[in-house]
Amino acid sequence: MTLLRVISLVMILPALLAGCATTRLRLPDGPGAPFHDFLPRFETAVADCGQIQHLDALIRLRGRGGGVGLNTRVRVRVGLSAPGSARLEGLAPFGAPVFFLVARPGEATLLLTREKRVLRDVPFADMLEGLVGVSLNPDALRSVLTGCLVEQPRPTTARTIGEWIVVELEGEALAYLQRVNGAYRLTAGRRDGFEIYYDQFLGGLPREVRVISESGGDPDSAPVTDLTVSLSQVDTNVAPLDAAFSIDIPPDVLPMTLRELRGGAGPLDAPPDPPASSDTR
Repeated sequence: MTLLRVISLVMILPALLAGCATTRLRLPDGPGAPFHDFLPRFETAVADCGQIQHLDALIRLRGRGGGVGLNTRVRVRVGLSAPGSARLEGLAPFGAPVFFLVARPGEATLLLTREKRVLRDVPFADMLEGLVGVSLNPDALRSVLTGCLVEQPRPTTARTIGEWIVVELEGEALAYLQRVNGAYRLTAGRRDGFEIYYDQFLGGLPREVRVISESGGDPDSAPVTDLTVSLSQVDTNVAPLDAAFSIDIPPDVLPMTLRELRGGAGPLDAPPDPPASSDTR
């Protein structure tokens, strides 16, 4: 390969990668054909995730959340337990965690350790939206990450569209089932204005979850949120101590507001690009 071809490839590669990152997946839509014998297939599809009351995992985020690029160098240790408890720790490549987000039913606390700021008296779902652009309470987050899409999914009707079985759930969510290795699996869904895609299954649970905000009627517009969650070190149904869902607040921290969280550079935001060098030598 000539030097010129190498230089050309290096120049176009970022554009190619950016195009791949923003490719919109398309879920089937339309009336389809009524399908009445869906319940056994749906119950099989959610059998594994439906048993999970406690989830502990290490996750890595990539993409955009709430219109902001996410910092791929920060990993998040996630602990989620029913009912309504959560602990998220933002792990930087080095040093102490950059944030803690903990919740129990009726209360939540976000501590930004490096900024020495704390946010309280705000729902967990709003804090999570301020961090990654997705508003989910702890139980909803556990259901999304484990592949059940919603908490306690209750199917009502179903239809077939091509190879898909589209199951309507109570609460206006839609679950999309595909036949994989001889069994039906919940590989995509819609809830709360988001499309959710599941991939890389291991032990019946997804190891990759993609969340995309719906376009609002314009299929060509770029989604405000398009993030992929990669899960590793997954443990299920190991009940943590209740103390895991609280945190001691140092005396020197200052309170912050949800508006400040949404308007500032959050701990999961991608760092700004370095300024262009003015050295012309």
